[in-house]
Amino acid sequence: MERQLPIIVKFEVKQEKIEFVKSELIKILEPTRVEEGCLQYDLHQDADDESIFMFYEIWETKAHWKAHDKMKHIVDFKVAIEGCIEKISFNKLILI
Repeated sequence: MERQLPIIVKFEVKQEKIEFVKSELIKILEPTRVEEGCLQYDLHQDADDESIFMFYEIWETKAHWKAHDKMKHIVDFKVAIEGCIEKISFNKLILI
């Protein structure tokens, strides 16, 4: 049986694009939460640095997470934020 896949996705946003990217991130919350295999999908903004946003996600399987990346709302999101992000990082987690 395949393990659940918890992930943290961190967005470091250009200062002048913070509010725009935040609105785009909020737009993808609900469509993602109803995707098959999505167990948790929470958006956080850093308390000390408003330019940093993080998703804490839990997917039923790695295949579900990979399918998420191809969903229309995610493809559209990536196009919308092009040029607005300094860095994106992913941490796939293992429960200990």
